[in-house]
Amino acid sequence: MFVNLFKPKWRHSSAAVRASAVARLRKDHPGHIDILRQLLLDDNSSEVRRAALDRVDDPELLIQALVSEQDQQLRLHAACAIANYLEPLPEQEQRNWLERLPDTASLAALVLCDAGNQVQYVALSLIDDQTTLLTLALQGAIAQLRRSAAERITQPELLDTLCRESRGSDKTVHRIARDMLQAYKEQEREQQALEQKQRELIATLNALVNGLDHQHFQARFDVINREWEQLPSSSLLEPEFQTLAQRARAFIAQQQAEREQQEAKARAAAAHRDACVQLEQEIDGALTQDIEVSALQSLCDRVQSLEQQGPLTDGLNRRLKQAQHCRSALEQLQQHQDQLQSLLQQPLEQLDKGSINNLLHAIRWPEKLAKPDLLVQAEKLLKAIDKRRQEKREHSDRLASQLEGNLDALEQAISQGEIRVAVRCQDQATDQLQRLNGTTAPQLEKRYKSLIAQLQEMKDWQGFAINGKKEELCDRMEALIDADLPPQQLADQIRSLQQEWKSLDAGACVHSQKLWQRFRTAAEAAYSPCEAHFSTQRQLREQNLKQREEICHQLGQLLDSIDWDKADWPAIERICHTAKREWKQFSPVDRAPGKAVQSSFNQLIRNLDQRLRNWHQQCAEAKRQLILRAAELAEAEDLRAAAEEAKALQRHWKAIGPAFRSEERALWQEFRAHCDTIFARLKDDPTPPATQIMLEQSPAPMKEAELSRFNSCAEMLTKAEAAMLEGDAELIDRILDTVRGSVKSLPLPWRAAMLERADVVERTVESTEELEQQLADSEQRLRELCIRLEILLGQPTPDEDQAKRMEYQMRRLQQALAEQNQNPATGDVIQLDLEWKTLPYSGVFPELRQRFEQLKQRTTC
Repeated sequence: MFVNLFKPKWRHSSAAVRASAVARLRKDHPGHIDILRQLLLDDNSSEVRRAALDRVDDPELLIQALVSEQDQQLRLHAACAIANYLEPLPEQEQRNWLERLPDTASLAALVLCDAGNQVQYVALSLIDDQTTLLTLALQGAIAQLRRSAAERITQPELLDTLCRESRGSDKTVHRIARDMLQAYKEQEREQQALEQKQRELIATLNALVNGLDHQHFQARFDVINREWEQLPSSSLLEPEFQTLAQRARAFIAQQQAEREQQEAKARAAAAHRDACVQLEQEIDGALTQDIEVSALQSLCDRVQSLEQQGPLTDGLNRRLKQAQHCRSALEQLQQHQDQLQSLLQQPLEQLDKGSINNLLHAIRWPEKLAKPDLLVQAEKLLKAIDKRRQEKREHSDRLASQLEGNLDALEQAISQGEIRVAVRCQDQATDQLQRLNGTTAPQLEKRYKSLIAQLQEMKDWQGFAINGKKEELCDRMEALIDADLPPQQLADQIRSLQQEWKSLDAGACVHSQKLWQRFRTAAEAAYSPCEAHFSTQRQLREQNLKQREEICHQLGQLLDSIDWDKADWPAIERICHTAKREWKQFSPVDRAPGKAVQSSFNQLIRNLDQRLRNWHQQCAEAKRQLILRAAELAEAEDLRAAAEEAKALQRHWKAIGPAFRSEERALWQEFRAHCDTIFARLKDDPTPPATQIMLEQSPAPMKEAELSRFNSCAEMLTKAEAAMLEGDAELIDRILDTVRGSVKSLPLPWRAAMLERADVVERTVESTEELEQQLADSEQRLRELCIRLEILLGQPTPDEDQAKRMEYQMRRLQQALAEQNQNPATGDVIQLDLEWKTLPYSGVFPELRQRFEQLKQRTTC
C-alpha cells in the first residue's frame, strides 16, 4: 500500500489513477513522450490506453498502437486519430504513410473509423484482400466507401454473399454486386460456350478422321480448321486438335495421290472415247450431207480398225449400223430411180398410189436419216391424195350432223318456250343449209321448214305478254322515287326490281328500247339517296382497315424488338389485351382486304398468346413448388424456423408473376392455408405468459360511430385487395364505389387516407409493376408501425428489425425519446391501429399483423 506513495502516478496500481496521471503528461516533453509510448503500448487497462491515445499526436506511435491494440474500439479510435493527422497531407504522402501499415486489418480499421475524410479512400485503395473488401462493403460507415469496396470485389462466391447480405440494406451495393456477379456469370458462360464449341469441333474432326464417310473430306476439314482458327487459342485442347489435323492432312495427301493415278487412267480411256466420238460425228456428217457409197464404206472400215483398240461406244455402234443400212438403201435407189421419176410426173388425179408404195418399200430408206428429194416428193404426193379424199368425205358428214343437231335443239327450245335459244338455233341451221349447197337429205329440209313455222307463231304471243310485265316494273320503280325508306332497304328493293327485269329480258326475243330507257331513268332517280349512305359506309370501312393495318404493323414491330429472355411479361400481357380490344373497335371492314389483315393479326396474336401461356405455366409451376415447401413446413417441429422460412416463401411468391387466372386463386388459397397453419401453430405454441402493459385512459381519435364506419370501410378494402390478387375485377369496382360513398362522413385526415388506399387498389389493377412497388412500400410502413408501437409500449424489437428501429429513432430522435419516456395511453394505441388500416395490402403480411396484435393484446387499462 505504501509502495504506491513513492511511485509516479502513471505507474500506480489503480487504472483510474494512471488514467488521471496521463492527462497531466505533456506531449512536448521528451520524457513524457516515452511514458506515453509505454502506457499506450504496454498498459493492461483499456482506459489508460485510451487516455494515452488521446494525448499522442505522433503518427509513428499511432501506427504502432493501431497494429498492437486488441480492443476493437481503441483500434478504431487510433485509426481515426491517424486519419485526422494525415488528412492535411498530400495524397502521395498519405499513401506513403499508409503503406507502412503491416497488415490488412489495420487498413480496414482506418476505412471503418468515423473520420470521414480522404485518407479512408487511400487506405481502401491499398486493400487487396477480397474477404476484407467484403466486410468493408457491408459494414463501411460511408456509402461511397461501401460502393468503392464493393466495386473491387472480384471473387464470385464473395459477390454472391455480398448480393444476399446487402439486399434490403444498401440498394447501391446490392446493385453493384448483382451487376458484377451477372457479368462474371456471363463471362463464365461465354468461356463454357467457347470450350463447348472447341470440343464440338474436335469431335467433328475426330468423326471425320476415324469415320468411313470420306466424301468431300478436304472441304469439310477446311471448314473445321477455319472455324478453329477463328476461335481464341486453348492451351488445353490445342494439342488434341493438332494431332487430329495432322492425321487429316496425311489422309488428304494420300487421297491426292490416288486421285492423280485414277486421272491418268481416265485420260487414256478419254482419248479412246474421243476417237469414237470423233468418228461418230464424221458418220453423222456423212449421213446428213450428199451420201456416197464409197465414203460410207471408208468410214465402216475405220470403225472396224478402231474396234481392235478397245470396245466401241454405244453411239458409234448405232452409227455403224445406220451407215451399213444407208449404203444398202442407196444401192436400191440407184436401181429404181428412173421408174419412180416417171410416176411422179403424172397428174394428181391419175396417180396410182399402189405403184408408188411398192417402189418405196423396195428401197427401204432408213427413217432416222434425211431422205433424198425424190423420196420426199413421192411421200408428199401420197399424203396429198389421201388428204383430198378424206376432206371431201368429212366435210359433208360434218355439216349434215351439225344440221341435225341444231334442228334437235331448235325443237327442244320451242317445246320449252325458250325463244332466244330457238332464234339462235334457227340462224345456225339456216347457215348450214346454205353451205351444204343442195346436198341435204330431203327429210332434213322438210323438218327445218316445219320448225320455222312453229317458232314464228310463238314469237307473236310472247312479245305481247312480256311488254305488259315490263310496264308494271316501270310503275313499281317510279313509285320508289323519293320513297321514305332506310337506304339499305331502298337499295334492296331497287336491286330486286332490276333482277326481275333481267329475268324477263333474258327470255324475250324482241326488246323495247323505250320501256328500257323509262325503267333505267326511274332506277337512277330512286337510287340517288342511297349513294351518300353507301359512300359514308365505304369510307368507314376504309378507315377501319387502315387502323387495323396500323395495329398489325405496330404489334409486329413490338414483337420483333422484344428480348424474350428479359421480357416484361405483365406489360406484354397488357399490350395483348389492348390490341384485341382496339381491333374489335375498328369494325366493319371490306371482306377481301380485311380477311388478309385478319389473318396477319391472328398469327401475331397466336404467337403472343403462346408465349404468354408459357410464361403463366412457368409461374404456376414455380408457385406449386412453393406450395409443396409450405406444406412440409406446416408439419415441421421447429415452429419458429418454419415461420421464418414461410415469410421468405411469401416474399418469393410476390416476386413470381401470375399463373393462369383459372389457377391463380386456387394456388393462392392452398398456399395461404399452409402459411396460416404455420402461424396458427406458432400462436398456439405454449410460451410463458407475457406481462401486461398498463395504459392510461385518453380519448380516441374518432367518435364511436365514425370508428365503426372506418373499420367497415377498411374491411371492404381488404376484400377488394384480396379480389385484386385473385383476378376478380368486377367485384373490385363494386367495392371501391361503395367505399368512396361511405368515407364521406369520416374526419378529413382519415377520409383522405382511406380514399388514397382505394386509389392504390384501382391503380394496381392496371399495372403489375405498380402492385409490386406498392407491396414493398406497404411492408416497410407496416414494419415501422410495429416499431412505433414497440417504442410506445417500451417493448423490445425483433433482431431483424433492430437496425430499422435505430434508424427510426435517429430520424425522429426527440419524438422517439418522448414516446419512450411518457406513459402509453389508449388513444395512442388506437391511433397506430387506425394508421395500420389505412395502409393497402396489409393482409399480404400476416406475420407483421400478428406481431402488432400480440402487442395490443398485452395492453390493459
